Amino acid sequence: MVGKSFCTALLVSTLAALAPQASAAEQGVTPDTIKIGAFGPITGPAAYIGLAGRDGANLAIKEINAAGGINGRMISLLFEDDGHSPAKALAAVKKLIDQDEVFAIFCVAGSNGTIGSIDYVKEKGRVMYVSFASAPGVTWPFARNLVRGGTTEVARYGEVYAELIVDYLKGEKVAIMSGREEYPKNEGDALTKQLAAWYNTTPVKRVEFNIGDKDFTPQLLEVREAEPQVIAFFGNPAEAAIALRQAKELGLNQPFFVGTNMTDQSLITAAREAAEGAIGVSLLPLLPGSSNPDMKEWQAKWKKEYPNLPAGRPNTFDLLAYGDMYVFAEGLKKAGKDLTTDKLIAALENIKEYRVSPIATPRTFTTKYHIGNLRLQALQVKNGHWEPIAWEGKRSSDVLKRYQ
Repeated sequence: MVGKSFCTALLVSTLAALAPQASAAEQGVTPDTIKIGAFGPITGPAAYIGLAGRDGANLAIKEINAAGGINGRMISLLFEDDGHSPAKALAAVKKLIDQDEVFAIFCVAGSNGTIGSIDYVKEKGRVMYVSFASAPGVTWPFARNLVRGGTTEVARYGEVYAELIVDYLKGEKVAIMSGREEYPKNEGDALTKQLAAWYNTTPVKRVEFNIGDKDFTPQLLEVREAEPQVIAFFGNPAEAAIALRQAKELGLNQPFFVGTNMTDQSLITAAREAAEGAIGVSLLPLLPGSSNPDMKEWQAKWKKEYPNLPAGRPNTFDLLAYGDMYVFAEGLKKAGKDLTTDKLIAALENIKEYRVSPIATPRTFTTKYHIGNLRLQALQVKNGHWEPIAWEGKRSSDVLKRYQ
């Protein structure tokens, strides 16, 4: 005869086996905290990107947590320096995912670091929200766990740049000066491709330089010989400022067109009067230094949080990261209390025209490409400030339907 205690134990065991099993907790999610990993360059020649990304994101997190967090949980941000190196970025992401066990990644790296990390993030299936990098690999081939926020893809830059240069600036003869690293090379390639596709033309000269270079005289002399109508420059603000000054010294008075990361007051501060007339595009409706009341209010808040940082901050990357962290938090909130990777992706895909304030560009994601921002505002330096240009390209507007 089977003992009573044995029967009871068997019944309990059977009922436990038949009962619905509670799902394992998501990595990086506790009852009180959502652990997010972030990486970007806080040392090296692109530190202005990562430092701003880190500080902008942290300011948003401080505000979000002070307002109650995400469905009762606080956001905890762990940040790793990638030194603007693909190899260091990969090591940073491996540490964040495998050792720190973060729930998701918030990427404020440049294209170099982002490209270095993408394959591993895909392999691990963690969501990575990319705030800055325009590298094609974020979008192509499509991966459901990768989301592009404040920036847009490099092919989109090529479309807008080509039309603005040829139709607005009347620059059928274009010279391109581009860095050899991922971001500037990609932008130069995108412009070259679109000039051929839409205008059946090729650059009259293309020259390259290394990140951190301080003498562009050899490249500018080659450009001068080609007699372009417009000079397109893709690199970092410090490099562009030097090139602008040296171009004027060499008698190059053609308009300079610069990429999105150079449409910042820091370029004007460094280049001074040589920046006058430069043209570019912005991912933001307002830039730091604007007299707009919303921007003034945000800058006062930012400077209270970071009172001792150098001139040139906040920059566009502070703003992008601040806005994108709020967008990311909105996705976390919409995913609900039972937070999972799949629910976060679905929630982000349902975000439509969200922005935290007028200083940020609205974000709308789709299931097709996960590109949150396709808006680009043309700007020109006038009297020492970036001023909007009343221009909208028909070609580049018409092709937007392919993203829908």
